[in-house]
Order: sequence, then structure tokens, then C-alpha cells
Amino acid sequence: YLDCVSGFCVSNIGHNHPIVRQALRDALNESLPNLIQLDCSLLSGLLAEALIKRIPWLEMVFFANSGAEAIEAAMKFARCATGRPRLLYANQSYHGVTYGALSVTGHAMWREGFEPLVPKTHAVPFGDSEAIERELDAGDVAGVLLEPIQVGAGIVDPPDGYFARVESLCRKHKALFIMDEIHTGIGRTGTFLASEQWNIKPDIICLSKGLSGAMVPVSAVVTRKDIMKGVYSRLDRSCIHASTFMGNNLAMIAGLATLHVLDTENLLTRCREMGDYLMKALKPFEEKYELVKAVRGRGLLVGVELGKPESFSLRQAWTMMHKINPGLFAQALTIPLMEEHAILTQVAGHNEDVLKVAPALVVTQADIDDFAGSLDTVLKAAHSFPGPFWDVSKRLASNALF
Repeated sequence: YLDCVSGFCVSNIGHNHPIVRQALRDALNESLPNLIQLDCSLLSGLLAEALIKRIPWLEMVFFANSGAEAIEAAMKFARCATGRPRLLYANQSYHGVTYGALSVTGHAMWREGFEPLVPKTHAVPFGDSEAIERELDAGDVAGVLLEPIQVGAGIVDPPDGYFARVESLCRKHKALFIMDEIHTGIGRTGTFLASEQWNIKPDIICLSKGLSGAMVPVSAVVTRKDIMKGVYSRLDRSCIHASTFMGNNLAMIAGLATLHVLDTENLLTRCREMGDYLMKALKPFEEKYELVKAVRGRGLLVGVELGKPESFSLRQAWTMMHKINPGLFAQALTIPLMEEHAILTQVAGHNEDVLKVAPALVVTQADIDDFAGSLDTVLKAAHSFPGPFWDVSKRLASNALF
């Protein structure tokens, strides 16, 4: 099948890349000392160096095992380094589901049933720099945590000038600008970091997902030396924040091999080229189909937004499905794509009418042609009511109810 999910963007370099697999075999065969804990290992030092070369305004790296763990570390680092309690995050954001990360996740669905969460976390509207400025004026904000693109909210870009303004405000008020690149980093949008496309230099960057070629759990918090020194400020605080398996050999080897593949296979350029090709293939659907309201994205992270149609029969069917569950229609598209066309896709987020398209960076033009042609067929069927597509939708709606 054609995978347009990429394991939630962990498989940026494709599945089971032979170079990463061989690097892991070699590491196991070498019987290297692992998890000694009392020093920085050679391999973690090498991966940290490789990341800093790609993010040259930052100087130090803390390794962990998951994206949520990286967010938790960034939250702690911001509070400790600044001596301030509050953290700002955006409505509709997603940063993870551990308690700290959930406390800065701005979607009610994820939070329901787990509150009260970590205190002194405050949501602001995404794209509203004035709201951030009002909060920063209080003088107690440790950091502002944002995503370059709100993936879970439907592949949403910020308004022009937003990030530059937030960066300037953080500098003025001595708050840390934290960027969650867990979903968008490691080349997914055509640059190593999506942040590069806005010419900003955050104080803390969180990475994970695509960093190890989908082979080994790993994450990284990349930051400035003065921030790390503010946290690990004395000998008795040398282990004040740690994780038992951080910097383990297999994760570090997988990370180094993944970065090697990105470079040697020129995947950043390929991502931009294939992303342009994908957009050109999908953009005509905005005019062709009344259900398609917008096609947007960067690189190989694309969203196809669906919306209420104008024609009476389609509008009635659409309204009925949304009354049952607001996210059902987009989900219904994924079923024939898989069952009839062997294409794996997903919706962008909970109750979102956005189909997320995120193939690996090694995707070919033939793959994209296959996807675009298959989506064309499914959308055409969705515009025929009643019909087989709506039978699938009815089945899905019944499952949602019962």
C-alpha cells in the first residue's frame, strides 16, 4: 500500500531504510558500552554536534525518548532558567498527552477527564500576538510554546508576521521562545526545521518523530548554553532533570544515520520538489469539487480541507453526518482510499474536516499520481448521493452511534 501517514511523520526517510538498519546492526555487533550514566557518551556527543550544525544559533542538546518527554523538559528548563512560573501556549495546539505536555495542549478533547492539570499554563489564540503581549506584560511568563504549523488543528499556518512579532516580544520581556518541531522538523516541510521558513531563531527547539528513521524512540531539546547552565547550575543539580534511557546508543546511531540519509539522498530538496508536485496535483480539486474548500501545506505536509457543499442533497447528507459526529465525513474518505485503492491516510485531528497527506520524503511522482487519481475517484463518488460512498458513511455513522 501507499503510506500517506508515515507513522504520524516518524517515517520521513521511508520505512526500514537500509542505511539506518545497517547502522543499528553495526552498533550491536560492536558491543559498545551503553548507558554508563556517569558521562556523555561519544555517540550522543556526535548526534548533538550534528544537530547543532543544523541549528547553529543554539549550543546544547538534551536527549530523551519521546516528543512529550521533550516538551516536559522544555517546560521545566524554561521555568528553571528564568525563575518565572507561567507558560503560554496556543488554542488548538497539540504537544503530547503526558501531564505536563497535556497542560499546554490546547484542545479540550485531549484534556477532558484529566483536569486539573499543571497550574500556571495559559492558552492564547494562535496567531494573536497582541494576546501574547498582554500576558507578557505581567512579567511572570517563563516561555511561549508554539508549533510552526498547527498540524492537529488542520495544517494551519500562522498569519504573516506572527512569529517575528512573538520572537521580538519574547526578547523584550525576557521570556523564552519555545518551538515544537516534533511533527514538522527533520525535513518534513522542505527545510530541516519548519521555523527556518519564517527566519526566526527560537530559544528552545523540541525534536522527535522523524529523528531516528522510525527505528528507535528518541527526542531532543536543543537550546542555548546559558539556559542549560541555569538548570544544571551546581554539582548537586547535575542530574536534576534526566531520563534513564536518554542518549542510548541505538537511538543515537539511528539519529546519526537518519541525518546522513537526509544529506546524501538530498531529501530536503526532494521534499520541496515533491511537495510542489503534490500541491499542483491537488489544488485543482478546489474548483472541481464543491466539498473541497482548500488545499494547503508546506513540503510534504498537506491538508485537504472539506466543507459544507452548496447542492441540496449533498448539503443534507453532510449536515446529517456532522450532527452525528463532526469528524465523520473526512474519516469516511479514508475508508475507500484504503479498501479500494490501498492508500493509508488519516484526518488531521479530532473533529477536523481536513484530510492529512504526509507521505515519506522518498515518495515518487508516480506515487503522487496514484494518490491524486485515487482521491479524485473517491471525491467523485462522494459527490454522488445516494451512492456507495454514502453507504460507507452510513456504516461509519452507525458505528459512531453504537
